[in-house]
Amino acid sequence: MSNETIIPITSCEGPAAPPCLSLVEEKSTIPAVTSREKTALGIILVCGCYMMYSLHYATMKWMGDLFGIWQLIFIRSVVTVFATVVIKPAACREVIVSPYKWATALRALFQVACTFCFFAAAKLMPLGQVTTIYAAAPLIIVVLSIPILGEKVGRASWAAVVIGMIGTVIAANPAGSLNLAPTVLAFASGIFWALAVVYTRKAVTRESTQAQLLTTGCVFCLVSGLLMDWTMPASWFEIGMFAILGIEILLAQMMFFEGYRFAPASVLAPLEYQSLVWVSILGFMMFGDVPTLHTMIGATLIVAAGLLLTLYGNRRKSAIMCS
Repeated sequence: MSNETIIPITSCEGPAAPPCLSLVEEKSTIPAVTSREKTALGIILVCGCYMMYSLHYATMKWMGDLFGIWQLIFIRSVVTVFATVVIKPAACREVIVSPYKWATALRALFQVACTFCFFAAAKLMPLGQVTTIYAAAPLIIVVLSIPILGEKVGRASWAAVVIGMIGTVIAANPAGSLNLAPTVLAFASGIFWALAVVYTRKAVTRESTQAQLLTTGCVFCLVSGLLMDWTMPASWFEIGMFAILGIEILLAQMMFFEGYRFAPASVLAPLEYQSLVWVSILGFMMFGDVPTLHTMIGATLIVAAGLLLTLYGNRRKSAIMCS
């Protein structure tokens, strides 16, 4: 559940190739790493990624009481763009000459809308509840893939969608009365993220990670810069927190990409749901939010639906390969 996260590319040299990264494999005297060790490293990196994302969500929510959402998005995006250029100056030229930059920019607009809706909802309801509703995004992807991609959806997938949506409704109504505005925002965030993923499947790009980070960061800077109301930081502490926002999202993105470089997506995809645990812990520690029974039941159903989708997808791929 990565708002500004760049969606991993499923094709560099072919359909099964890992994300395009700037790292170049060279011959080395270092002993070869086994497949199991690579998978373990990928799992560790992705677990760290979702922990960092959850910390970022909590930091954004905490700073949202002091600054506008668009200003926070702008600041973190500026830090990300600056760090990307420092790490790989050649990314600027890659973006300029890339034939895929407009496709990446359009996808980034979906991600901008996703990010704003998520943090706007987080200002009005507990972080764990927002994340639970947002976690329905994989189910929305299944529904959108039918009219947009023309994909066929089996009974198991539809069962997962129904189970997940029931969980979403339960999680959105913890006190017996629906809090409409933040619920709509949280669900809209999931819809925009699903649109970004589906668009990525429809218009696959072949840019490097840094080029994607730079293009997406620039789109975030442009949109948020036009819409924000600037509030001057009152202390060096607040300025430092701005820098931390950018560092958090940058580290999360890098761990995300590196994790998917070392381990298969089928192994890593279910790990996304650990965010529900992290945000619940951070929500309690930072804001005193205690997950309600409704939220926990809803989260359980959504996680079960997501795991069902993953399991069904893996079995379907295996059947296709064997046929």
